[in-house]
Amino acid sequence: MPRLARNLLGNIFIHNMVQGINKEYIFEEDFQKQKYLQLMKKYSEKYNIFILAYCIMDNHTHTLTYSEDISNLSLFMKDTNNQYANYYNKSKERVGYVFRNRFTSKPIYNQSQLLKCIKYIHMNPVKAQITNSEEEYKFSSYNDYIRNQDFINSKIFNIVFQSEHNHIEKFKSIKYEPMNIEKNDININEIFNRFISENNLDSNKISKDSSLIKKFISYLISNEYKFTKVEIARILNMSRAELYRKLK
Repeated sequence: MPRLARNLLGNIFIHNMVQGINKEYIFEEDFQKQKYLQLMKKYSEKYNIFILAYCIMDNHTHTLTYSEDISNLSLFMKDTNNQYANYYNKSKERVGYVFRNRFTSKPIYNQSQLLKCIKYIHMNPVKAQITNSEEEYKFSSYNDYIRNQDFINSKIFNIVFQSEHNHIEKFKSIKYEPMNIEKNDININEIFNRFISENNLDSNKISKDSSLIKKFISYLISNEYKFTKVEIARILNMSRAELYRKLK
């Protein structure tokens, strides 16, 4: 697990992510998401972990946590994921790993990042085009903020907004910004091959067609993949100067 930072009055705020092995849909059914949510509640109470935001998608989860003891966070994530893996394997009559890796964590350094992360987590189903709005998705903490329920209470409001007054208005006013978090380990070759496959294209023809080059770059932008012009030119087998000419 990466080095974690203490911040915001000496306490620890961490964005945690777990993903199914081989990106498998290990939370595809509602009852599976509900089971993971139940385990999150159980072990967050056991280890005194505050859940500031969460979203359970079909093949991965996000949780934003607050803790005064980093060892408790590790225990919370370990027990939640181990118990879910046991449940999943038993229900599917399978053996082996369920999660891609232990879990990954990103520290939150300031109030601005905290709010940005909350919005990012809640926007996952919208960005994936599963729902049209955050409130339509059942397995995130978005509606918990609106209704003051489950994980979200006055303690959380004070932690997040440094006040429990007008929390709904403050919550709804958070602006979305791309974070490009879980895509850090994806290379441009994988993305290019996916683009070719999804659009049934001939890779050798893309570099010769300005419209296809622009379509590929739009694909990168819409999916929030951040690569340099040099990387894009290289995957298209051209120089950066040639890429710029094609884009004019």
